[in-house]
Amino acid sequence: MANSGSGGGIRYEFNGVKHIWHGRDTGTSTWNEFAIFQIIKELEKHGQWAEVRDLCEEQIRKTPEWLTPYLCAGVAHANLGDCDQAIRRLEHVERMAASNPEYSAATRVLNQLRQERTRLLRGLN
Repeated sequence: MANSGSGGGIRYEFNGVKHIWHGRDTGTSTWNEFAIFQIIKELEKHGQWAEVRDLCEEQIRKTPEWLTPYLCAGVAHANLGDCDQAIRRLEHVERMAASNPEYSAATRVLNQLRQERTRLLRGLN
């Protein structure tokens, strides 16, 4: 969550809905990130992992406080065989999401990737 230090901040929901507040004033924005989320989900549904990766990496640069693109980028990287980058993205989600159940998939996928990496390393020895 971003916080300006003056009683305000921004918080994103999993689906990209953005909540903005300053003191007692609050607002909600649903267009940009929510629309991006819908595109990501459609690309994932069709297994278009390179496109998911590219869109999520671009979104991470634009809204680094929104964790969903990190999660989706991690899954895309894993599906594209780039396990190291997948692990980096998913570890960020795990660290920043704390115990938010909406991001529990990050830990599950991370565990699978770590097991796979360990299995591969043991096979090389």
